Amino acid sequence: MNDWNSIYNERGILQKEASETVIEAVNFFKQELVRTVLDLGCGTGRHTAYLLKEGFQIYGCDSSETALELAMDALPTVNFETCNMTSLPYGNSFFDAVICNHVIQHGTIAEIKAAISEIDRILRKGGLLFLVAVSTNHPKYLTGTEIEPNTRINTDSIDGNLPHHFFTENELRALFSTPFEIVNLVHFEAPSELDQNKEMAAWKMYAKRL
Repeated sequence: MNDWNSIYNERGILQKEASETVIEAVNFFKQELVRTVLDLGCGTGRHTAYLLKEGFQIYGCDSSETALELAMDALPTVNFETCNMTSLPYGNSFFDAVICNHVIQHGTIAEIKAAISEIDRILRKGGLLFLVAVSTNHPKYLTGTEIEPNTRINTDSIDGNLPHHFFTENELRALFSTPFEIVNLVHFEAPSELDQNKEMAAWKMYAKRL
């Protein structure tokens, strides 16, 4: 199975530059006077590095030990933790904001609901969540095998043999109807950051913990 440890062992650092969507989120965080941020599913730390440079108190976590070894080599002052998104090793109400960029889609609905519960737990009241997740308009939604509604395996992707969930607008609004308030939810299409020759389609969401 091509889990992320084996992918990083084979290919090393896949992405170095911060995503434009995350740069936009960081600017919003500054306006909202955010200080402490979790980069949830940080990979090798491209967004962690950007947030650190922009002056935030930044933490990073990922399920891939190999990715975190690369991240720690580059960012030795950052606190990194190995964990799954369904069980985060942080205290209640610890963070002002969470960035979850193309991460929450990597699981079944049950795992996604558990991750949302964990994000709720670690965010302070009024804390902010910035999330990017693939939509059912994504070309790879038409590939692979469906294992539950809108969740597919063996898709046309670098990690395609792992579960991927593709979201509709109604589903995202339902999943985050409580205890969050969705501030902004936008669908967008762009070249894939992992492969510029392929297109992707995703949701970009800002939400506030009530």
